[in-house]
Amino acid sequence: MTYHIKLNSRKIKKYESLGKLSRETVHSIVDIDEALLVEKDSWYFIDSTAHFFKERSDARLAGECLSQAYAEALNENSAKYSVAVLNGCTGLISPNFQDRDKYQYYDLCELYKLLPSFPKTYNSYTLKKIFETFAYHYDPAICYILIRKIIRRYVFDWYTHQMDGNPRNNNFCLDKETNQLDLGPLFDREQAFGINRSGIFDDEVLKQWIPAIPYEDLSFKDNPYLIEGLDANIMSLLIDYPELTQEALDWVCSLDADKVLDDFVTRDEGIILPDETLSYLKGIAEQKNEEKEKLLQLV
Repeated sequence: MTYHIKLNSRKIKKYESLGKLSRETVHSIVDIDEALLVEKDSWYFIDSTAHFFKERSDARLAGECLSQAYAEALNENSAKYSVAVLNGCTGLISPNFQDRDKYQYYDLCELYKLLPSFPKTYNSYTLKKIFETFAYHYDPAICYILIRKIIRRYVFDWYTHQMDGNPRNNNFCLDKETNQLDLGPLFDREQAFGINRSGIFDDEVLKQWIPAIPYEDLSFKDNPYLIEGLDANIMSLLIDYPELTQEALDWVCSLDADKVLDDFVTRDEGIILPDETLSYLKGIAEQKNEEKEKLLQLV
């Protein structure tokens, strides 16, 4: 089955006659690769702050906003999203989250600029390779912190059934004063909760979680498989990092998804979740909680 959202135009903020920022201006504000900026060039000044606008009018609006709501309920750092009509187009605005005075930002696929042995090929990433590279460049204490944060983010993507956590949608920030690397905010989660590329909640998508970055082997992506009917990526993480993965599973499943969703429908976002869509989303959380218990029984 498929599920939809509705929009309440009376609650959506409207912005008119705004001109795009030039690419030169965006580069002066945001660490972003030029090739990516050519594709994502819809930046505007709103209330004296640079905002990125993404034109959408379907369930992908909810994917971003719900992911933010889930992250904030778990005290996870997330970009901020609001539904808006900008120059007559409906979509999402998101204020620039980068603090370039303090940090330098890298997408996952740009980390080789900081860590020379980091994989450079876009489709070659696995969590295992990433962890091995960190272990080569950093001492165990720093490496532990980075791996812990990445596992938590990965398990969060599993819980929210994020289908597009590709290397460009995962970023890191380097503290210019301490030279400490950290995981950046969660962002670009529009294909979460079984939302397909057509912008519809699709329960067919939920039959198998296919992360853009597998844990160990790229065949996980091309030919995903299950262990005892459970996701092999999370299972492999549990085997190799049992304490950190169980901690992450306990953390994400501590979320009261019913409360978050009930609160979400009362927010002034302009997004309406019909009853059947709301029930569907609550059902996803129940499924993930059940899967978590089965996973922990097998290790």
